[in-house]
Amino acid sequence: MVRKLSKYPSIGELVTGKVIRLNPFSALVKLDEYPGVEGMIHISEVARKWIKDIREFVKEGDAVVVKVMRVEEERRHVELSMKRVSKNEADAKLKEIKREQKAEKMLEAAGKELGLTLDKAYDEVGFKMQEEFGEMWKVFQTSMTPDGKEMLAKKGISEKWIKAIASVAERTIELKETAIKGTLELKTPAENGLEQIKAALAAVKKKGIEVHYISAPKYMISFKTKDAKKGEKLIREAADEAIKKISSTGGEGKFERVD
Repeated sequence: MVRKLSKYPSIGELVTGKVIRLNPFSALVKLDEYPGVEGMIHISEVARKWIKDIREFVKEGDAVVVKVMRVEEERRHVELSMKRVSKNEADAKLKEIKREQKAEKMLEAAGKELGLTLDKAYDEVGFKMQEEFGEMWKVFQTSMTPDGKEMLAKKGISEKWIKAIASVAERTIELKETAIKGTLELKTPAENGLEQIKAALAAVKKKGIEVHYISAPKYMISFKTKDAKKGEKLIREAADEAIKKISSTGGEGKFERVD
């Protein structure tokens, strides 16, 4: 299981665990992400309805996603809730765990490139990645673009680690293309208005951006890219150029992003 810098979870955090013992009015859970830490789910926090027998809802050996309600480190006491975790939250948490398990293997590989053990990699950068980004996985994704590398540097990650992280990420992660879209409106009172609009749209197409007619005076422009930030900049610059061209004819234009 992925390591955490803190020995105990924080209030409100979603954690995973295994039910190790049932009592008439509570369930004891061994937390996966915090070695040696156990938490208790009171029967009133198991489900959103009255419960006669706790065993109808949870059994020993069950894997659960729970929310941390209270932490008393001096008493080694952690109170948990099942009923306060929605299905969507539970699914998202399980996906996060899988991502972080993969990220830990990637961290180990990056450490090997620098001649370091996984323990040392955690000490030098792993815990910092968690602290600054929430997930180590996000750091590996971020490292795959120049702007992302710059962001990591601003967060205090050293150049040697940025290079190692990016090297592993480029071998491991396949970035998905994102479609950046928007509507472009172009109007002009010029006598050769249609030709002027065609020229403005041609300038957009030259940048590799697709143009589709919606209805006068609207056009849908879109661009597929693996670098969403650069794609956003490119499509806005293209739209601005088209608007500038049409404005020079006495017309006007407007661009709006579409999610």
